Amino acid sequence: MTSQPEIQPVVKRYFAALASGDNDALKECFTSNAKWIAPGRLPNSGTWEGPDAIVDEFFPLASAQMTPGSFSTELVSATVGEGNVVIEWKSSAETTSGKAYKNSYIANLIICDDRIKEVREYFDTQYGETLFAS
Repeated sequence: MTSQPEIQPVVKRYFAALASGDNDALKECFTSNAKWIAPGRLPNSGTWEGPDAIVDEFFPLASAQMTPGSFSTELVSATVGEGNVVIEWKSSAETTSGKAYKNSYIANLIICDDRIKEVREYFDTQYGETLFAS
């Protein structure tokens, strides 16, 4: 029986910082030249470069339609590779219009020097559009 490699410590730090809402701790999880690539045609779709853009611009766009304090995320699984971690998580929130939002995500995180260098995110963008619907 082989043992699974331990999840990268930076992934644990990232999810802890995300849950706490600590933007400084979130920024510390990323390299100075980090990229977050988000698919689709949502307001937060595209490539976001650097910790400030990721945390101060990308994340607020994603949560703008969520009732404050309603967002939660649950790490479902992690597959550790050499220099990367593929993670699956579920997020839920209440929209500002009172509707439930629940979506599943997968991302490939490229790790460099115990920080996240790149995130390539995948999720149901068509369903994600319902978050931004009036």
